[in-house]
Amino acid sequence: MRLFLAIACFLIASPANALDAASANIKTIEANGWQLQGVHIALTELAKSPQRLVLTIDRLVLPEPFNDLNLANIHCAAFTWGNKAMVCTKGQAEIRSQRWQSPAADFSFRVAENRSSFSLANLYWAGGRFAVEGEEIGHQWRLKIRARRVDAELMQALIKLPSAEFKDGRISFSIDASGSNDVVHTIDAAVNLKDFSGQSTDARFAAEKLNLTARLEAFRDDNGWQWQQHAEASGGALYAEPLYLTIGAQIIALDAQGDWNDKTQQAEVKSVSYHHPGAAALKGSAVVRHDDKVRIEKADMTLTSEDLAGLSAAYLKSLFEETALEGVSLAGRMKADFSIAQNALIRLTAGFSDLDVNDEAGRLAMQGGDGILNWSSDEAFHKKSEWVWQRLQVRALPVGPARLSFLAKAGTIELLEKTNLPFLDGIIAVNAFKWQTRPQEEPEVYFEGNVDKVSLEQLSNALDWTPLSGTISGHIPGVDYRDKTLSLGGELNIKVFDGEIKVTNLASSGLFTDFPRLHAELEINNLDLDQLTRRFEFGGITGRLSGYVQQLYMENWKPVSFYAWLGTPDDDDSKHRISQKAVRNIASIGGGGAADILSRSFLRFFETFMYDKIGVGCYLHEGVCQMMGVEAAQQGYYLIKGGGLPRIDVIGYNPRVNWNVLMDRLARISTTDEVRIE
Repeated sequence: MRLFLAIACFLIASPANALDAASANIKTIEANGWQLQGVHIALTELAKSPQRLVLTIDRLVLPEPFNDLNLANIHCAAFTWGNKAMVCTKGQAEIRSQRWQSPAADFSFRVAENRSSFSLANLYWAGGRFAVEGEEIGHQWRLKIRARRVDAELMQALIKLPSAEFKDGRISFSIDASGSNDVVHTIDAAVNLKDFSGQSTDARFAAEKLNLTARLEAFRDDNGWQWQQHAEASGGALYAEPLYLTIGAQIIALDAQGDWNDKTQQAEVKSVSYHHPGAAALKGSAVVRHDDKVRIEKADMTLTSEDLAGLSAAYLKSLFEETALEGVSLAGRMKADFSIAQNALIRLTAGFSDLDVNDEAGRLAMQGGDGILNWSSDEAFHKKSEWVWQRLQVRALPVGPARLSFLAKAGTIELLEKTNLPFLDGIIAVNAFKWQTRPQEEPEVYFEGNVDKVSLEQLSNALDWTPLSGTISGHIPGVDYRDKTLSLGGELNIKVFDGEIKVTNLASSGLFTDFPRLHAELEINNLDLDQLTRRFEFGGITGRLSGYVQQLYMENWKPVSFYAWLGTPDDDDSKHRISQKAVRNIASIGGGGAADILSRSFLRFFETFMYDKIGVGCYLHEGVCQMMGVEAAQQGYYLIKGGGLPRIDVIGYNPRVNWNVLMDRLARISTTDEVRIE
């Protein structure tokens, strides 16, 4: 405005005369960094009122930081001066700049004693149009800027933003501002993005074909700024690390209002509302500080979802990618209240109903989940949580309806009451459970409970083991999980077939991954072969069976290596008989010729035979079993050492047998009996 006042001073100082026309040429007019170069003023029709003035200016140079923008060839065809005012209503100017290119823009101004204004219209830049209006009343001023359909890619090429890269789309915006001297008092800004694509230079934020409208209104008071904003996204996609959001047909809306303190660089968000139809709604308040980085000082929020499937598809899917939860999705309803302090979650109360959890990898599934989760970072927190479900599936293992009561605080989850989990036609009683997280390390887990009549047949089928049958009952001693390893405290005793199986040194690593590993030692004592083989299609055998499995190592529940032996105990004085079918099957394990002998000799007329000892051993290494028997033979090894009449010996001739082949031969075995664990 000061440069217009300089022109006014020049005209006022010009001498009046009776000429019909007058003109003046001025090389330069300069005021506060504004510079008019090549000014020409022509005054015609002096006898008339008002007189006709024509103003031309070769170049208008602006002060820093706007000195790259120059107005050139300014021409005011309708220029009047009278009543202490200069008015240009039909002016034009060219804009010459490395960034701004507009060959012809409409230009007008009005300079008066206490009120001045100017306007630029039809400014062409980056494929769009601009308009600028300014007004000054004393020390007060107002500014309006309008931009329509600016090409984002051209804009990026012209202004070269250091922190962002615009690739495609159109940008329209408007800015209305007012203030006094160099202080801004009010701002009303709006922006519209159409099919906008771009990203930040650090690749943490990006947009693709985004359609967005947003408006910000703000005014300054004694304490800073009061503001409110509204934004709507109606198409395209957004990425804000690590979230990728695809915006469908439903309009996503964000509203907020609050204060901004210039001195503390702190924003108080008095209310915020985010609404994504078909997914979730978020409401609350927050205090955010912005100095060298953005930090949430505190926040109290409520998240509601009437359709967790929509929330899962829109938000969780991208958040879970390349994490342990990849492929997990939810369905049902949820309402959660939570608080944040110093960028960290400090309190959470979440209620769920009709919750279903699905995992594409088959690791976990839940149906009919209901309950409430209460959690706090305060170690003194004591408000309990409760959870129920109709069905729970962990890998291939199903758990029936159950209820849990537990305490969740800081990095700890602890069971408050004993609970019974229906499991494979039996019960797993959980007497104690505790989960404790550790910074930068795997969590620690402790478990202790009981098992009652769990079906071995269903368990072996679920784990794809050689089919078994019967039930398991008894006590499970303390089980610890730490340093990524699950270990059994003490020993596990299984009473089965009138004998005992003792499990020691049980440990499993990677239990919650796609590649679990297990180590164990087994001791087998005095199993009743009659009870055992009655449940087999292998053939009947009487007597006792003892043995061991040492250094057992399994990967993904498949044996990799072990040293095992099963055979007749030295002190077994029970009756030893074996059926013809069992003889044939044992012979097939070691590749013996007993089957041919039975079919070609008188022995084929006997249904059972006496034996002295029976036994088979295997050292499994690299998928091959190194076989052994009760004792060495002249060629091979004895699998059955005959005794009494009729007598038959079975010799194994194959010292090495492929493990998968051996499992195929034993796959017909099945049992049904009761097992008790002590």
